[in-house]
Amino acid sequence: MPILLLAACNDDEKVVESKKSEPEVSIETVNINAENELHIVSLYTAYQRYLNASLETSDAEENHQHFKKHVLDTIGEIGAETDVDTSLIKTYFPLQPTPHKQQLLKQVNELIERYDEIEEIIIRTYTDSNQILPKKKSTVFIAPYNPEFYHDSVPLKGVGGMIDKDIILLFIDADFEKDVLAYTVAHEYHHLILRDQNKYRIDSNLKGAITEGKADAFADRIVKGVSPPWNVATDKSTMKYIASQVNDGGTSLNDFMIGNHDKDIPRWSKYILGRDILTQYLEANPELSIPEWTFQEDEVILEGYRYQEIIEKTD
Repeated sequence: MPILLLAACNDDEKVVESKKSEPEVSIETVNINAENELHIVSLYTAYQRYLNASLETSDAEENHQHFKKHVLDTIGEIGAETDVDTSLIKTYFPLQPTPHKQQLLKQVNELIERYDEIEEIIIRTYTDSNQILPKKKSTVFIAPYNPEFYHDSVPLKGVGGMIDKDIILLFIDADFEKDVLAYTVAHEYHHLILRDQNKYRIDSNLKGAITEGKADAFADRIVKGVSPPWNVATDKSTMKYIASQVNDGGTSLNDFMIGNHDKDIPRWSKYILGRDILTQYLEANPELSIPEWTFQEDEVILEGYRYQEIIEKTD
C-alpha cells in the first residue's frame, strides 16, 4: 500500500493533494490451499477518507456521517463482495468516530508504513491455524485502534480482536507487538471454528469462559512465548470467588469480562477462569489432539475441575 503523507488540517493545498491520491480499499485473496481461502481487507484508506472529510468540520453529527459513509459503508460493500454478512460487526463499539482526529490520522499513516509486516503476520498465523483446524473461507478486516479505547490498547499490547461468522475484525495500534498480533489472530481464528458449529451459543458466563480458555489454549500452541494480560498468578481465594460468580444471576457478561469493582469481580475474570479450566483439563489429558479438545463438550471439560463444585452450587 502506498504511504500517504498527510498535512495538518490548516495546510489546504496539501490536504487537497492527499485526497486526490487516496486509493480505493482493496481485497487481497490468499489461497491457503485448494479448498480454503482468506480475504484480507485493510480499512486504513477508508479511515483516511473519513478523516480528510471530517477534519474540515467541528460538527459532531457531520463527523458521524463521514464515518458512516467512508468506513461503515465500505465494510458493507466489502462484505457484499466477499459474501459475508457485516451487519453485526458494523455495530461493534470500537467502530465509531473519534474527536481525536489528528491523533488517529497519525496512527493510520504509521500503520500504512507497516502494512506489509502486518499482512505477513496475519497470513502466516492464519495458515498455521488453518492447517490444524481447516476453514473454507474467512475475511479479516484491519482497522486502527480508536483513540477512545487506548486504555485497552496498553494492556493488550496494541492489538484487539472481535469475530462474527466468517469475519475477524482486528484493531491495531501503531505501537503493536508483532508476536501479540500473531497470538490474537490465532485466538480469534479458534473462535471462528467454534462459531461454525450449529449448536454454538455464548449464552452464559461459564460458556464464554470455556470458549476463551479454548482459544487461549489454541493460540498458546500456534504462537509460542506470548502471555496475555489475564495470564497472571491468581491466589486460591480469588479463583474460588471468581468461580462462585460465574453462574451467579447477578453477574452480567460485562461484569465477568471487564470487571466490577463494587462486586469485587476482577477484570478479565472470564479469561482467567477459562484459562484455568482448560489448563487443568489439558494437563490431565495430554493425549488429546487439538481437534478433540476443541469440540469437546463443556460438561466433560469441567469434570474434575478443582472448583467444579463451587461453580455447580451457583448453577
